[in-house]
Amino acid sequence: QERQQELRRLSTIGDKAYTRACRPLIVRAEALLQRMSRMKFFDPACGSGNFLIITYKQLRLLEMDLLRLIQDCTLEKLVHFIGESVISLHQFYGIELLDFPHEVAMLSLWLAQHQMNRQLADRFDIHVDALPLQNITQIVCANACRVDWNKVCPHAKDDEVFVFGNPPYLGARLQEDGQKTDMAICFRGIEGYNNLDYIANWFYKGATYIEGGQAQLAFVTTNSICQGEQVALLWKPIYKKGVEISFAYRSFKWSNNAKYKALLA
Repeated sequence: QERQQELRRLSTIGDKAYTRACRPLIVRAEALLQRMSRMKFFDPACGSGNFLIITYKQLRLLEMDLLRLIQDCTLEKLVHFIGESVISLHQFYGIELLDFPHEVAMLSLWLAQHQMNRQLADRFDIHVDALPLQNITQIVCANACRVDWNKVCPHAKDDEVFVFGNPPYLGARLQEDGQKTDMAICFRGIEGYNNLDYIANWFYKGATYIEGGQAQLAFVTTNSICQGEQVALLWKPIYKKGVEISFAYRSFKWSNNAKYKALLA
């Protein structure tokens, strides 16, 4: 609403003066588009890709808002925007243990891309070719507790990477032999790891992945890793990596279509 009011005010000063006054907005909008085009989004427990899909769609909507702003400021149709969106499926990375949801994640991203291209056409009369489909090799079928995350989603110190997801929550006494082995591999050299929830793997590996860089991490998790003996067992080695908590939420019920719902933090 504030943007619309400002644009209406500027529209009374003449086209040349208007576009000149809007130039700082255009520069900032284009800079943000360029920044978005370099970001990476990584879900190391991606399942069928829900978190990646929502992220992709919201970024495409933000991109369209920025394009609308540029169009309003230049008083011209966006004829220069022909071809690909600045948001590419190649910016999205994931790890999934099971083959079927891994395949569904790739298919779902293709469908999301098509849906957002249709919205782009409806809003700006800009048409992006649906074919050929991009090969999404950066969604891998592997064990996230054992694979090197930096090989799945390579990143340099200054790369802007956002790591997120909804890893599994098994308690320390509910893990099967393979999962206990995952814990031993992930927490090699750290005493007491066998008293940690299974999800601790993702926090520790995530801390290792973002250590010393611009990457940030956020997971949906059970509140148990912030209670009792797990606090010292998990967070002490994480803090030693120079990683700190920037935000957290109080426990709440996670509402979704799943049969069982978890109390999360």
